[in-house]
Amino acid sequence: MRIYPEQLLQHIKQKIPSCCLIFGDEALLCLEATEQVQQTAKTQGYLEKLSFSLDGKFDSDLIFGHFQTLSLFSEKKIILLTLTKTNKENCAFIREITPLLHPDILLILQGPKLNNQQMSSVWFKTLEQQGIYVATNLPQAHRFPQWVFQRLKALNLNADKDTVDYLCLHFEGNLLAAKQEFEKLALLYPKQHLTQRQVEESITTHNHFSIFQWIDSLMAGDQIRAMRILKQLTAEGTELLLLCATLNNEIQKLLKLSYQSQQQPLAQLLNQQQPKLWPAKQQLIRDALTRLNINKLEKMVIQCAEMEISIKVGNRDSEWLKLNEITFSFF
Repeated sequence: MRIYPEQLLQHIKQKIPSCCLIFGDEALLCLEATEQVQQTAKTQGYLEKLSFSLDGKFDSDLIFGHFQTLSLFSEKKIILLTLTKTNKENCAFIREITPLLHPDILLILQGPKLNNQQMSSVWFKTLEQQGIYVATNLPQAHRFPQWVFQRLKALNLNADKDTVDYLCLHFEGNLLAAKQEFEKLALLYPKQHLTQRQVEESITTHNHFSIFQWIDSLMAGDQIRAMRILKQLTAEGTELLLLCATLNNEIQKLLKLSYQSQQQPLAQLLNQQQPKLWPAKQQLIRDALTRLNINKLEKMVIQCAEMEISIKVGNRDSEWLKLNEITFSFF
């Protein structure tokens, strides 16, 4: 069963499953989900915890031993395995321990975000059927206001839409900082309806974005968000060549799909991509190709090439002008 982090407690409070898969790219959500599982498991008699990292140098015999013997100190135990990479050795080991699961052992398997191909693997499907999969990924932009609202509500705080939007503007991409600042607001204004003025006077800006969030905003046609992210990336000293190379790579992918879509339906092409694309990414590509035709994409590829030359020459003003010109072509 696949669930969101905010649904976790209601699924495990009565009876915890034998396996909890916690995978995602957001460290705070991963940490919180793991803690919630462990704390709930403790109330259900899982009093011993053993942790191992599957980093390619782990002691497989030791882990096997813990699966095959009951704990000396408690009736039940938790075995936490951190999967740093899904290589052939690790996947084979997981397949071997899966049949050893029993009611006296809770397996927590955690690691970075999985792609569709990894989630289609035998080991993942088998364990997901026996337990739950918590996707601890960074909330998408359209879901972030709801995440903020729920966090405030959990702290007995409330806020109107303008205040929530203001918080989103300052904390998108940095959930740990958001958590810390919300807890500070709860101390300053306990059980209150927050006003935007209170928030403005109390918080420190901690928003953080990745280049990929910038690319997604461009493809979605969200001009305001894209320019805000680019401004933040620039302020953080992100290399212009990296921005150009990432943008050029994405434009070339769009151009290739645009060529291919003349011979084959786009939906079919998207489903054939390797590695497989998440549904949200497929939608972004559809949105972009709705606005950008082949001629426009070809022009943007040429502009990216010219920009790379300009970067090497060192004409900084020209570089940023070209980046802005390419950026606005998405809208």
